[in-house]
Amino acid sequence: MTLSTARLSVRTEIPESWDGWIGSAPVTLRRRWISLADSRIPGGARTFALPGPGGDQVALVGGVMEGPTGHVRFDPQRVLSGGSVADGVVADGPHPWQGRPAEQLFPACVLMGTNYESAPVGPGARDPRVLRAYLEAQLDWCRDQGVRSVSALFLRPDYPEFLDVLREAGFTVVPMVDRSDMDVTWDDLDGYIAGLRRNQRFAVRRELREIAARGIEIRERPIEAEEPDLLPLRAQLVTKYGGVPDARREADSFRHLRDHFGPENVWIVEARKRGALLSFAMLVRDGDQWTVLMSGTDYTHPDASFTYFATVFYRPAELAPAQGITTIAYGLGTVQAKKLRGCTVSMLSAAGLLLDRPD
Repeated sequence: MTLSTARLSVRTEIPESWDGWIGSAPVTLRRRWISLADSRIPGGARTFALPGPGGDQVALVGGVMEGPTGHVRFDPQRVLSGGSVADGVVADGPHPWQGRPAEQLFPACVLMGTNYESAPVGPGARDPRVLRAYLEAQLDWCRDQGVRSVSALFLRPDYPEFLDVLREAGFTVVPMVDRSDMDVTWDDLDGYIAGLRRNQRFAVRRELREIAARGIEIRERPIEAEEPDLLPLRAQLVTKYGGVPDARREADSFRHLRDHFGPENVWIVEARKRGALLSFAMLVRDGDQWTVLMSGTDYTHPDASFTYFATVFYRPAELAPAQGITTIAYGLGTVQAKKLRGCTVSMLSAAGLLLDRPD
């Protein structure tokens, strides 16, 4: 459905032509990635686009929140008021919405990719003139809808034109959270290890020797129609980090990935000993990028030591060159462990603007 104004086109469904139109945008802003997690935006993801004579010029993904959800990363009030500092989100401030009550902020328009990275897309995505026109149209639409604040979360640093336009429009832009990615520049496992720091090279080789000595096999395979062995390990991981396991939801996620990406593009890298699953990582391919989307480890098994790193980092690094993979996306969290294993880290930003200010 399209809800258009004279200056902004708002769609409640992602157009079929979206992937071809967005060009070289980050892969997680493609149609199937947005649909994978559109429930993270209350009411589902929308696209906000600026029309032009030859079609839409630029767009962002987002939605309108009627009230706070309390989510540590997706609730703009919590993020921009300092409520997520303990979780490493806008950890160092500033917190422009600190002390602001919900009635000053909601309804709130949130511009946010559904997979922890956001950027404008379309032919005008890097044109400051187009971006200014887009943002003006976006703010006018928000005012017409009675929206009280506009925020943008998980903004990538490699779109500086948009960050500059946000600042020009009065948004406060703050560092939000670190993201980790690995550029594949080697030809084989030895080349990957050679690129690590000296102490880390020794540590990786020691871990791999220990895995071999324990008779643990590291292998990869396409995702199957059902994955019952993965569910207990996911439950352990969720519990470890304070969540409540939900086996049905996890199983539905596995099926959704298989259906939307195809089993040939969803690989399970697993560590087993005598058939027992010790660790796994899920690699989702889109073009020349792998995204490490899920993992799990059997923390109760005495031989599971080091298998997490082998499935998440070492085996993917070994496989990537022959598969034509140029980037492995590791996302948020555990930054130091990822840096030690070859990732580069970039800071994603958050931005906020109040449309109605108190007298």
